[in-house]
Amino acid sequence: MTARPSLVCCAAFSALALFGCPNAEAEFGEFQDRYEAIHPDMTGGAGGGSACAAIPKAGELDGDFIFALAASLDPKSPVLFDAQLTTKDGATGLELSMKLQALDTCDRMTKVGETFALGPFAVAADGSFEAKFPPLEVTGLANPFSENPITAETTITGTLCSPADFICGDLAGNVTKPSNISLAKSTFTIERLAMPGVYPAILKVNCAGTTANEKTPAKCKK
Repeated sequence: MTARPSLVCCAAFSALALFGCPNAEAEFGEFQDRYEAIHPDMTGGAGGGSACAAIPKAGELDGDFIFALAASLDPKSPVLFDAQLTTKDGATGLELSMKLQALDTCDRMTKVGETFALGPFAVAADGSFEAKFPPLEVTGLANPFSENPITAETTITGTLCSPADFICGDLAGNVTKPSNISLAKSTFTIERLAMPGVYPAILKVNCAGTTANEKTPAKCKK
């Protein structure tokens, strides 16, 4: 007997509690398949950027991005946001601000729910930054697993290196609704858009370049 099946079951039922799946048996099977397939990829260097050779000057990176938050329980099914990033010179150096609005998980292009204005967050001379977000309630339309809204308190840490077309790092914190679930060992990516509102078909979910699922979430087919 091995411990791995039990670990998979625990992870799966935690995800079901978190996302409130209406068809628990079917979602459990799909989750277990995904977990077995992707679990090896999420150990050893999936998140966290290294120090920068150079960081952008104030205003240089400003523009439109797609922001992916990949929970460790199922990192290939991220919650996605349209993101507008701006920078300015602050009292101690560069400061980063962002405006986020979730994207519908079924088409990954329609903006849904409220807009969140976050920051400014200090960026160190080596490009490292930590951004602690206030509690954010994300509409169920952006939830890849069910129609339930998600409330989470998260902190992202990463590096902001020139030309800052791709930013990545680690995500920590907790989902507080509909269940209290740790987001330890989760990741995020922020990728520049070629044009505002035109989102890439292939999405990276961590610094290692692991890509998100391309298939439509099961909930969208119901």
